[in-house]
Amino acid sequence: MVVRNIRRSMVEYHDILWDIGYAKTFSEATERLDNLYAERPPIEDFYAWRDLRVLDEIHWYGWFIDYYMEGGLMRDMFNHKITTPDHWFMLMQPTRYTKEEMAYDLIVGPDTFVSPSYDQHCLNDVTTGCEPIEIISAERLVEADTGPAEGRKIANALVNRTGIKDYLIEEEAWECVWTELIINKKGLKTFIDREGAGERDYNFSEEMLNEMIKELNRLIVKYSGPSWNTKPTANYLEDLLNEHLDLLQVEYAEVVAGTRMLTANDFLGPETRRNMIGSNTFS
Repeated sequence: MVVRNIRRSMVEYHDILWDIGYAKTFSEATERLDNLYAERPPIEDFYAWRDLRVLDEIHWYGWFIDYYMEGGLMRDMFNHKITTPDHWFMLMQPTRYTKEEMAYDLIVGPDTFVSPSYDQHCLNDVTTGCEPIEIISAERLVEADTGPAEGRKIANALVNRTGIKDYLIEEEAWECVWTELIINKKGLKTFIDREGAGERDYNFSEEMLNEMIKELNRLIVKYSGPSWNTKPTANYLEDLLNEHLDLLQVEYAEVVAGTRMLTANDFLGPETRRNMIGSNTFS
């Protein structure tokens, strides 16, 4: 499972959606794959999407991690409670139902006991199930000092895989492959190839950073707990999330102190927007 920094994920997820024209179907998306990672979208498009989606996407981020770590256990992505198959199938159709129409309390009930159910794809279509055998950091994979080791983890996960091991390049060439793909850019484009504004150029409001911090803290507490802390994958995930949390807390402190200024054109959460408009302190 590849894990990205939650803050960077919010930017890159939007940018991929823009690349594929905000496609609603698989066929629409595949028709536009050549557009991936070519450039940054117009900043106005990012702001419009963020006003509508970012608060929910923060919780989707944590939900995806839980989904794979728990082998496809069916959960609601907004309250993270175990849910029913009927509710799950509604959640898997976000363009068909509104958030209000598929609310947990409405469909399942706030006090209903729910037995655990698992996604049938994980049970029937994935040979070893959906729980990851390795965790890969997207950021560490593309950094010169950590990238080769992160790439080696991918190779080691494939070494003895039926249908793959016979085609895997010799071990002494693994670092060379990483260098050619990441440093010399001889492979497909990736998120590091976008031209234009950098991810740090997008500001987040105090409340949005706080929501990200809360979600990371939830995940860190969960995967450092006794049910998980004997698993190497969970330990590495916790290490990554703590690294991401440290960066967010620094940025949060900068926003609170005013050293990282928000402007009228930055994405502002509803509380921040009300406060800034009410006090007329846009910069």
